[in-house]
Amino acid sequence: MLKKTGVLAALTICAALVLLLWSGCRSVEEPVEEVEADVEEALVEQNDQVILEGDGIFVGQIDSQSVEIEIDGRPKAFGLDEGVSVADISDGSKVIFSFHDAADRPILQSIEMIDGADPYLKGEGIYNGRIDSRSVEIEFDGQPKAFALDRKAEVDNLVEGSRVVFTYEEGEYRPLLLSIEVVEAPVGGVDDELKGEGILIGQSDAHSLEIERKRAFGLDKEVTVEDIEDGATVAFTFTETAQGAILDFLEAVDEPLEGEIMHGTLIGQIDSQSVEIEYIQVFAIGQGISIEDIEPGSEISFTYQEGPHRPELTSVTAR
Repeated sequence: MLKKTGVLAALTICAALVLLLWSGCRSVEEPVEEVEADVEEALVEQNDQVILEGDGIFVGQIDSQSVEIEIDGRPKAFGLDEGVSVADISDGSKVIFSFHDAADRPILQSIEMIDGADPYLKGEGIYNGRIDSRSVEIEFDGQPKAFALDRKAEVDNLVEGSRVVFTYEEGEYRPLLLSIEVVEAPVGGVDDELKGEGILIGQSDAHSLEIERKRAFGLDKEVTVEDIEDGATVAFTFTETAQGAILDFLEAVDEPLEGEIMHGTLIGQIDSQSVEIEYIQVFAIGQGISIEDIEPGSEISFTYQEGPHRPELTSVTAR
């Protein structure tokens, strides 16, 4: 009897233990199922967040939480994701980066400089106009300089005489203009008024001035410079066009030619389509123009219009 009672007690205890273990397993499994559901939901949200990649020029840090990157010539602000640092990235460097779009602005998830890439160069100057369909002239560091046009650089709507900021990189024959933006456009002016820079030589008579100029010229299709050495004395004629000054005659000479022909020194070839020439040009003095306060040898900026005999100055200012 005692033996049966012991067996029953043992069975009762085992049943209680099984019941307890079964109950405990349920209490552990339920929160695990809830956590797994939460993880799955988070993974769905992460997959919905499209990660994009890009490249551009690192302009600089706006504040502690945002930076500016130039993409296709246009600056764009990005926020910084947690853990993203730009401390080792130099302003003007070429960069590659990844980001995702947010409600107010895109957020950078990574950014790094492109290995071996030199930073794009930056400049500021005066836009002088087109030389031809593939190049423009900008007064840069006090001198006119020709730039080839990158396909993304837009200049069709730029007004000559505008102050501009731009990015560029050095090329084999001339620098390549990557982007350009107007800082200040000229106000007023005459539609057919032209602009120039040079050195004031002085008055040649009571009604005219001599100005030494260095200027870029486009080449007419029949004009060649292959047989002319840099530094040679040249005779030339040119035509003012919407794309700039175009040479329609150029020849190396030992002595001046007679007639309505300019003379100067060939500085050199800018590229296959343009050259730079230093020369002295005579301008008629327009009404109201005075140079009393400008010393001969001074650097000047001036505007002028084509006249029946020679170009006529409409303004002259010391630089």
